[in-house]
Amino acid sequence: MSNAQHPSITAILGGTFNPPHQGHINAALSAADTLGIDNVQLMPSKLPPHKQIDVSEVHRVNMIELSCQGNERLSPQLIELSLPSPSYTVKTLRALKQASSDTICFFIGADSLYNLDQWYEWEALLSYCHLIVMRRDSETFSPGPAITRWLGKNAITNKDELYTKPNGCVLLVDTPLFNVSSTALRDMLCKRSNIDKNGDESSADILDQWLPSGVIEYIEANQLYKS
Repeated sequence: MSNAQHPSITAILGGTFNPPHQGHINAALSAADTLGIDNVQLMPSKLPPHKQIDVSEVHRVNMIELSCQGNERLSPQLIELSLPSPSYTVKTLRALKQASSDTICFFIGADSLYNLDQWYEWEALLSYCHLIVMRRDSETFSPGPAITRWLGKNAITNKDELYTKPNGCVLLVDTPLFNVSSTALRDMLCKRSNIDKNGDESSADILDQWLPSGVIEYIEANQLYKS
């Protein structure tokens, strides 16, 4: 099935996007391809309770917009930034559902699924969306007992159900392994000022591989991740 036939499907990838990188984007687009969804919205979180963010919302939004500029399948979704702090996914999904009648497919990684029972009102998530779990091809899938029981009640194997039900399903989708993390990229960017002096081409190549060129230029122009 394609999204052209079912325009009511909205696919969303949430995260801090600090910075946004191709590991995030390519995994989500791969999952969207599997599901027949054309477009993915990148939704930056506002103030996640479990993470410290040193880069401002404005910078993160600008980097997301730059990431979307080079790919017509991507667009920003900024609703969470307008909601009261702290950010909780269930509250954001509720706000999205109130703003639109679209069916929401919310993408998360398998690592997030393992901790899902620690999320605020996690059992209410499926009242507002279908949950798409991006599982890496080469990794062992091993959620804990509570999540395993929950999957037993809610997981589906037929992706067509995403188009016939408004919410309530969990679908596991295998995606390629993109061996990159925001933390590693931030560490490299922190050392970026010394790369040219020391001739560390390998680090520069890694940054060029995983960050859109416009994002790298923006980071350098605004002196982000320098300390």
